[in-house]
Amino acid sequence: MEPPGAFAKEGWFGGADGLHARVAIRGVERQAAKSVLRYSVTSLDSSVKSVPFEVALLDTAGRRLYKPTGTTSGSGFAPGTTREMTADYPLIPATVQKVTAITPGTGGEFTGIPVVAASGTPSATATPSLSSAPPGGSVPSSPSASSTPSVGAEPEVGAEPFLAGAPSPITTSPSGSPSTTVPGGNPVDLYDIVEGEKRTVSSGGSSVTVSLRSDGLFESNSGKLSSQGKAVLDEVAQQIKAKAAGALTFEGHAGDAKLSGERAQAVLSEVKTKLGAGFTYTANGKQDGDGVDITYQLKSTAPGSVQPASFRAQDGQKVASRTAPFGAAKRRLEVKPFYRDGAYIVAVFDIVNEGPGTTPPDASYPNPSYPGGVFGAFSIQVPGQKDVYRAVRVGPPTPGRPTNYVDAGRAVFRTAVSEPVRGFVYLPAPPGDVTSVTFDAGPFGKVEKVPVS
Repeated sequence: MEPPGAFAKEGWFGGADGLHARVAIRGVERQAAKSVLRYSVTSLDSSVKSVPFEVALLDTAGRRLYKPTGTTSGSGFAPGTTREMTADYPLIPATVQKVTAITPGTGGEFTGIPVVAASGTPSATATPSLSSAPPGGSVPSSPSASSTPSVGAEPEVGAEPFLAGAPSPITTSPSGSPSTTVPGGNPVDLYDIVEGEKRTVSSGGSSVTVSLRSDGLFESNSGKLSSQGKAVLDEVAQQIKAKAAGALTFEGHAGDAKLSGERAQAVLSEVKTKLGAGFTYTANGKQDGDGVDITYQLKSTAPGSVQPASFRAQDGQKVASRTAPFGAAKRRLEVKPFYRDGAYIVAVFDIVNEGPGTTPPDASYPNPSYPGGVFGAFSIQVPGQKDVYRAVRVGPPTPGRPTNYVDAGRAVFRTAVSEPVRGFVYLPAPPGDVTSVTFDAGPFGKVEKVPVS
């Protein structure tokens, strides 16, 4: 039985054929120097299992993600037992009243979790992170990264927790206090990715990068702008003037270092003629890729009017289905109604293995342009418009390494035939009051008029 006020879902967590459990979240307490998530996990499984159980918190109005600052494993969940659990996070500002908890399983996103002030004075003793003490009184330690999943009576479900694909922005000092060690820190900005015909815009809470394709921007094999390129830059300059503060950086990309520098300088010069002396301008070239990136910091603005979603215990009824082959096997996509959570649209769906054979535990639906996202091939468009809205990225990209996106961290939590696996992915919400979208589900094809509530 769930405690009063808990937000509960049942699902499979931690990995392929992982822990069958009910997760009940009570809320987030804002303490003096940290925030604490309180929740419970009740095993509905038939055997003892140990699973990764990292939970991230999203501020969907402020476009930030908070990572836990301690251990993320859940060791030895016994059938029929309930374990009380906690996780520590950096202090969430008092202006944030609700967050979304992202769990590593088919329960997925727990929207509308309240953030409240802790009652009384916080204890000086550190709160145990995520793994509570078993009956013997000791706190189970995290499995080492190199350990092999165990089998038998207490199987360790082999799976990477959410956000394991990129370097963690947090390390713990000997005193146990978190310290920021890499750009991005904790919390980390969330980045919208919107692809247009001539450019892709990646925008976070504080910065924007406009990636211009060289095709059509320059004359052939040249650093000279085309007339079409000048028109594109006129639109870009208008956006920069409205949004940017201070420094503008222009980075050229081409197979030839000299050409990449010339192209960066050409774009800088054209934009500078349109914007004038109100900004600082820097150009450089790199011998890789193709195009020019313009990066700038956003002006400080008042918080937007977007509202976090309320808690949703159930998804809506199926609105469409599509089937696609994967080798000799087939899988069926069942699309549920989408909904808004703060600045985002949440795409919700089930994927069902139609056989023959089990689903590969590491199956995903990637996009090579955005390595790391398990649903990178999925996107939305507004009917009648050309912009493509891709999965929301966690932090800036890391060259040469996969990046994390806002999803469950993997696509497969059940592998048998006819077992539905719930999936979700956060996508940027297009401007305006959009009530339906075209859903491009990659290998499954497109679904028109998916409702958005």
